[in-house]
Amino acid sequence: MTQKFSRSLIVVLLILLVAGPSRGQQSGGGSGSGSSGSGSGGSGSSGSGTGTGTGGTTAPSQPSGNRGQTSGPTQPQFQAPLFVNGQILMENGKPVPEPVSVALGCGLQSLQTIHTDLKGYFQFTLGAGSQSNMDFSASSDSPMSMGGGGSQFPSGMGGGLGGSASMLTGCEVRVSVPGYQPLTKTITDRADMTGIELGTLHLTRLAGVTGSSISVTSMLVPNGARKEFEKGDKDVRNKHLDSATQHFEKAVTEYDKYAAAWSELGNLYASIKEVDKSHQAFEKAIAADPHYIPPYLGLADLELQNQQTEQAIETAGKALELDPTIGVANFMQAIGNFKLGRLDAADKAAQQAEKSPHENMQDLHALHAQILLQKHDDSNAAAQMRAYLKEVPKGRFADQMKKNLQQIDQSMASADNKSSSAQPQIAP
Repeated sequence: MTQKFSRSLIVVLLILLVAGPSRGQQSGGGSGSGSSGSGSGGSGSSGSGTGTGTGGTTAPSQPSGNRGQTSGPTQPQFQAPLFVNGQILMENGKPVPEPVSVALGCGLQSLQTIHTDLKGYFQFTLGAGSQSNMDFSASSDSPMSMGGGGSQFPSGMGGGLGGSASMLTGCEVRVSVPGYQPLTKTITDRADMTGIELGTLHLTRLAGVTGSSISVTSMLVPNGARKEFEKGDKDVRNKHLDSATQHFEKAVTEYDKYAAAWSELGNLYASIKEVDKSHQAFEKAIAADPHYIPPYLGLADLELQNQQTEQAIETAGKALELDPTIGVANFMQAIGNFKLGRLDAADKAAQQAEKSPHENMQDLHALHAQILLQKHDDSNAAAQMRAYLKEVPKGRFADQMKKNLQQIDQSMASADNKSSSAQPQIAP
């Protein structure tokens, strides 16, 4: 199942940032946070994982996986459901053989992220209650934080289906699949009583990129194995994880080279802390299709959780060799290098991650700010804090960013005053 790897990286980052020194507590040099922590191995598939770190730092209890919504001001919601429908096909006109994630957003605000079915169809259901049909495992390629619930809408959107004719105008449906050109479809049509029809979107391979988040083995699967995969996919969506595991195990029994099924098993085993089985499943996926990106990301995440930081950096690097634009792989390397005190390498990786779409990596700027604080680069750290507060004004680190930013501004103002007073005065 495309890109449903474990999402507990955010737990690692939470531990790093909370345990790391604040602006007023820094001492010289500094090598990373000095605090080790691990997530619980929550499966991106299940959306069920939570995690705790050492020192009593506990990640908020929330679904793992898609955490792409920001928690901004309370926004009006639909009184009745509105549907946004479409289909994603390969460039040859065939349905994508694995589910891919599709995001709906308005500007920087992410409304929902869901998965396609195994025929490429997707449907956003907006306003049908809290979270609507949000799929917490459907993040396109990155660990994310989610500050608030509900299907919220940009300011100025009226409630009620009667006022929904234009409330999504200008919003975008985004598809980001490693190895393929990003797809963006701007909503221009007014909604009618049946919703909004987006038509068909086609995935196109990126020139010169060898990796993919859609395995070639998924196009060669026997019918029996594919049916087991479909049953497992359905069970994951319904959070029947034991049954899902059984179906994926049957799928790989019938077709041992089923890379997507092996990758899913890696996620599911990780969710119950079956570390050895998870590692073996990811390795099986990689062996079946060395150009298939998700198991590299899942394995790197697993290694970060288990304090195998050097290995995690290396594994994330292998994913970047397949597609250098994968933001989450750079994000992982930034976390790993920060933990090892390699601040220059962590800084460089964070910069690379910021070059890719990162609205779903909401803690990226917070991590980068912490890296720069450790490097005593207060000016650029402040810029990262401001970027974080702009993108996630009520994110989990907002209070810490505001506090640190205030301390930096006061320190700079004090330095300016001292410099001014030290200047020689010219008598009139």
